[in-house]
Amino acid sequence: MSEALELDVGAAGDALNKLTIVFDRRRQVGDQIYDALKKSIVSLQLPPGVSISENRICRQIGVSRTPVRAAIIRLVEDGLIEVFPQKGSFVAPIKLSAVRNNHFTRKALEIAVLGRACLVWTPEVAARSRQILMRQAAALAEGDLERFHDLDEAFHRSFCSAAALEGVWSTIQIAKARVDRVHRLASGQGRLPLVITEHGDILEALDVGDAERAAERLDYHLERAPAIMETLLGTYEKYFVE
Repeated sequence: MSEALELDVGAAGDALNKLTIVFDRRRQVGDQIYDALKKSIVSLQLPPGVSISENRICRQIGVSRTPVRAAIIRLVEDGLIEVFPQKGSFVAPIKLSAVRNNHFTRKALEIAVLGRACLVWTPEVAARSRQILMRQAAALAEGDLERFHDLDEAFHRSFCSAAALEGVWSTIQIAKARVDRVHRLASGQGRLPLVITEHGDILEALDVGDAERAAERLDYHLERAPAIMETLLGTYEKYFVE
């Protein structure tokens, strides 16, 4: 386990005070707390090094400690939170080795899924993916970055849906969560308009049934953020560990 980060995160830590959840009675409370915390960490609203206090979360959203603790345990398993005896729980740094390993897993699975999707690609399936892409472009134009990233996930998930491999998406999602903070940092490097273009390029290849070209374009698309990562290390040095 890495050493606890020493960062000036007072202002960032206030993000816990802004944590709000509109609970859905049809879902487990712990699952909803997990989703909310995970989204805050992946979006860097809670950056590496921020203290995660069970008591503060309980007071903020008005729940008992049991579902909060369960959510934190899951986030520890995801590699997004670290627990230090006598010190507390903290948002984990971005581990370079984990990013590389999980990026490899995600890319291998997504390219394999895309190959299956190409076999069943129809105008109806294409229309659904293009609708997601249009909504993503609109979110970018409106400056709604959270919706942009939500739709980015929906776009990639659409290939699993097309290939009837929804169960594979859960595995991709685990690997993706350990890489997504790099994608968020890369967003500040002019990436987002290019994401729209690259998504469109993948769909164009699928529309003409060129599975090889579609895989090449997806490979290129997924490699952009890790390539940019090397340029981020200087600016965000304290966020990363090997």
